[in-house]
Amino acid sequence: MQVIITQASTVECGKYIEADCGKTSAHIYISEFGYINVCCKNASHKAWKANGRYFRSFDEALAGYKSAEMKAIINAAQEV
Repeated sequence: MQVIITQASTVECGKYIEADCGKTSAHIYISEFGYINVCCKNASHKAWKANGRYFRSFDEALAGYKSAEMKAIINAAQEV
């Protein structure tokens, strides 16, 4: 699967990445304090204005999503 990273920036306490894979888009924040915030930009995110889900590791984040697109985005974010 081809993941396109649309934005990658380093902020004060971590890294912020936005990526697309097929019709799926997400933003991921990797904190220096050891947590990862993953937000899949879908109808639920838009309706509830949610901040996504928090994980303690990339392995937990990968286990938290079923779709191959989200797993590809998380793997690509890990390599940035």
